Amino acid sequence: EGPMDHLAFHFQMDGCALHKESEDANAQISLEEDKRQAVERARKEAAQEALEAGEEDMEAEAPKTGKNQFNYSERAAQTFNNSYRSRGVATEPPPVVNFSSSVTQWEIYDAYMADYKKTLQEEESQKNAEKRKAQNASGGPSGDGANDDKSKSNKEEDMVHSQNMANALRIMERMVGQNAEDEIFQDFKYWEDLSDNYRNGEGSLLPLWRFSTERTKRKQVTSLCWNPAYPDLFAVGFGSYEFMKQGSGLVCCFSLKNTFHPEFIFSTDSGVMCLDFHP
Repeated sequence: EGPMDHLAFHFQMDGCALHKESEDANAQISLEEDKRQAVERARKEAAQEALEAGEEDMEAEAPKTGKNQFNYSERAAQTFNNSYRSRGVATEPPPVVNFSSSVTQWEIYDAYMADYKKTLQEEESQKNAEKRKAQNASGGPSGDGANDDKSKSNKEEDMVHSQNMANALRIMERMVGQNAEDEIFQDFKYWEDLSDNYRNGEGSLLPLWRFSTERTKRKQVTSLCWNPAYPDLFAVGFGSYEFMKQGSGLVCCFSLKNTFHPEFIFSTDSGVMCLDFHP
């Protein structure tokens, strides 16, 4: 019976395309050429008969243009150009006031004293208002006037050692330090070694400050930690790596705003080996 045919035709259609080098294509080309020659021969015979009859050859005199000579029109339109407009607004300049003054030590002291007295007066007026409310509620005067006068006098005498004075002196000290080390602070912000561009994976360091204090002499730095909340504050732990000769330790908090001495110093009974900031 022979092998089975595994080829199945799902769609079959005879086309009209011919290969140009085949016999059928050559026959088709010759047929079209015969038709063209017959049409050309008939046109020439008709033109010859018209010429013999004295008629003009309209086809020869017709202009060879792509335009329709019976229904052709050329149109053009011109529109107006929009005029240019410029708009501006002029306002009055803000008033300028020149202010100048001289600052001396006693003027700063008087200003702080005036601010401190104003704070005491506000506290006293607040206490008097509370006393009046208490008297109106109880129906009788209170006997705390002597104690209030004594505390007021103590506060006025202790103004130099108050917390406001300490904060003011800390800010003033930072300003003086930053003015004195202005070039170093500029290097800290903007210094960049151009030669680092030609070093793959390497860079250069520029030493700026040396943080130290008298109380940390003969002590070794055992740990260091930066504050996560304040990027300019870091803590340094001091102790000793000689574990058989241990002594007291220190924790110093330094700030880049004041490089002369630490902001806070904490003493410990033993050497500090590690430290970290509470979040």
